[in-house]
Amino acid sequence: MSQLPGVTQSPKHARRRENGLRPCCCVCGRPLTAPESIERGMGDSCAEKVQEAGHKRQQMDPEADVFLPIPFGKGIVLKREGQWIIKTNVPHLVVHHSPTGFEFGYAGSGPSDLALNIVEAMLNRFGYHGDRTSCFEGSCFSLAYRLHQPFKVAFIASAPREGSVIAYPVVEAWMLQRMPE
Repeated sequence: MSQLPGVTQSPKHARRRENGLRPCCCVCGRPLTAPESIERGMGDSCAEKVQEAGHKRQQMDPEADVFLPIPFGKGIVLKREGQWIIKTNVPHLVVHHSPTGFEFGYAGSGPSDLALNIVEAMLNRFGYHGDRTSCFEGSCFSLAYRLHQPFKVAFIASAPREGSVIAYPVVEAWMLQRMPE
């Protein structure tokens, strides 16, 4: 892997890259084996659950987040439709700060929940196992809870309001540098 601008590669990060990351579902953390599931970043049943949950949120609130079935490997997609509707490929796994949904482009509660869900999904993709922390709705890894605010500052608060794509290798490197051995 070539060195990414602004990202230093620690020995721990290099070892993890050399050993390879086993592909795991970003929703449940189970290993993925089917090529289409690996590409998507989630298994078939989790993909269906994420789509169903998104449809239910949309029925209850037409301005709710919209899940885009774009693989994480293509980057973390942040789009805005109109003034309020956020479209992203981040599954809504947990709610802690913002019951009204995801946001980006500033440092509020919506961006905090988006960051928390990205970090939680990444830990699941890595097959991480660790202590869990209770949230307003659901729970997340304690490590996700510790990392989500610095992640928000690094990537979400500064994202352009019109939207952007955060390169997956940059997010992966940021996460791996902060994970325990």
